[in-house]
Amino acid sequence: MIYVKYDPTQEFHKSIVGAVPEGVRFGIRLQINRCVAPSKVVLVVYGDNGGEREFTMYKDLSGAGFDNYIADVQFKKGLYWYYFRMEGVAYERYIGIDDSKKASLFYRDVRPWQLSVYKKQYKTPDWLNRGVMYQIMVDRFCHEGEYVVTEDKLLRPWGEQPFYREENGVVKNRDFFGGNLQGIISKLPYLASLNVKTIYLNPVFKAYSNHKYDTEDYEVIDPMFGSNEDFVRLCREAEKLDIKIILDGVFNHVGSNSKYFNLNKKYGEGGAYNDVDSPYRDWFYFHPDNTYDCWWSFSNLPRIKAQSKGAQRYFCGKNGIVPRWLKAGAKGWRLDVVDEIADCMLDKIVSSAKAQDPDCAIIGEVWEDASNKVDYGVRRHYLDGTQLDSVMNYPLMNGIIAFVRDGDESALSRAVFDIVNNYPRHVRNNLMNILGTHDTARVLTALAGDRIGNSSKDVLARTKLSDEQFLFGCRLLKISAVLQYTFFGFPCVYYGDEAVMEGYRDPFCRGCYPWGHENKLMLDFYRRLGELRRHRVFSEGDFRQLVAEKGVYAFERTLQDTQSEVIVAVNRGGSEYNLYLGSVYEDVFTGRKYRDFCKLQHNGYVVLKKVSV
Repeated sequence: MIYVKYDPTQEFHKSIVGAVPEGVRFGIRLQINRCVAPSKVVLVVYGDNGGEREFTMYKDLSGAGFDNYIADVQFKKGLYWYYFRMEGVAYERYIGIDDSKKASLFYRDVRPWQLSVYKKQYKTPDWLNRGVMYQIMVDRFCHEGEYVVTEDKLLRPWGEQPFYREENGVVKNRDFFGGNLQGIISKLPYLASLNVKTIYLNPVFKAYSNHKYDTEDYEVIDPMFGSNEDFVRLCREAEKLDIKIILDGVFNHVGSNSKYFNLNKKYGEGGAYNDVDSPYRDWFYFHPDNTYDCWWSFSNLPRIKAQSKGAQRYFCGKNGIVPRWLKAGAKGWRLDVVDEIADCMLDKIVSSAKAQDPDCAIIGEVWEDASNKVDYGVRRHYLDGTQLDSVMNYPLMNGIIAFVRDGDESALSRAVFDIVNNYPRHVRNNLMNILGTHDTARVLTALAGDRIGNSSKDVLARTKLSDEQFLFGCRLLKISAVLQYTFFGFPCVYYGDEAVMEGYRDPFCRGCYPWGHENKLMLDFYRRLGELRRHRVFSEGDFRQLVAEKGVYAFERTLQDTQSEVIVAVNRGGSEYNLYLGSVYEDVFTGRKYRDFCKLQHNGYVVLKKVSV
């Protein structure tokens, strides 16, 4: 028997779904089975730092064996938690959320729902969720024109496996394949054919490594990638095709041999490590013996002290790094390890960027739920309207892979519930939906490969998909991409996923794009998905979960002003599933029409648009 009904992701139960604006009144409707018959129902709300408040709920129109209890409330900006308490009942008197995200009765130790309240300061860019984002590691995407190898770096034949073994106890990441900015410019028409509207570049500033997360000079494009003028040209040529460029902002650490730190005196006698009077000295955490704090104990990546006034001026001042590259043509920043950048620096980065270009995008690298993230004992407030426009959507990525790989629809459903309930709508519709990045296994490998991700690099280097795994992986990749492209937010394709590249974690996920050897069928499929993103229902539409059972997951996207209604459904269960539609729909891929019901085959998927009869 069902005793209580409450789902805050439905407007019937919570009139504003997701995070709510500060000072805006909204309603909460709880349904209780009449057999419970409480004498009184109370909504209990407490803030992140305490401060409990109680609201007596009033009885409303009832029906179908349930009584409705309603409270109208409003709150100031912050993070809150809430549950319900019944009086006049003998046993379970609390109502909270269970492991499956359903309303449930508790005798004690009730688990509350989260309530996020925001005060929007910056307008989220309208362009961010239009079309597709494409992530590029410059060295591995495309080479064009002249190429000069600097220092002791190695230029290797295109397409070989990246080095992974240590050299004298260190992985130097000094093997390069020749990708550069001119190569990206030459492939802009290709990216436009995928409906790419945003290119996210991994770091491009001068650094020793091939990945460039050990910045040496934020003011200069790495010479192996091109020049500052090449970057300006890239932005200009991309804009002609309505494509915008987002840069990777690595503002938490620098390279130990950078001009700022200069451990081995590459830049002369100065630098923070060698000169206590260096203008960069207060950028870093030095100890009495001249040792220093590093990012995750990597001695070649000294951490930047966010509280340093000098560092704040350098990055965020009037002519600082953040506004300088926006002025040069970039349209935003993806902030690397943003959870390790203290608010005193993060706030200045955001305000500096928005002052230069109010329409720029600020996206954070957050691997968990960004609405309630705690880092170093501090609750972060990324999504309260004053900081990030968006975050990388790792929770959805994990949910999609668990569902498509294992048929675990509950994992996807739980991930979706947390996003819909906890995030503001404007953030939810602008989430960076990934299936893989430079930090994860290729999605094809994650879906169909042997589960040996924790094995040694020697094992990972020689393990490839069998022919059977590859074919099955392609099938699963299509299913995953359908979900990625049709959920709230926007899809971000890691370069080469559309060409069916494989590989385990770094560096095997960082191979060269296989120009001339792409999987043409998959490319065509991604182009069709790109066309789907031209429909506003996917960028702006409402979201409602329809089915999450028996290995089947289905949801609806609707947009009132265009009268668009789309149902997306995937069957990873063990048998055919009869999906109820209630009207006439047409499959956008096959053109087949369905009336009232759709028989969804095992490993089948449909994207159905409602049609008039």
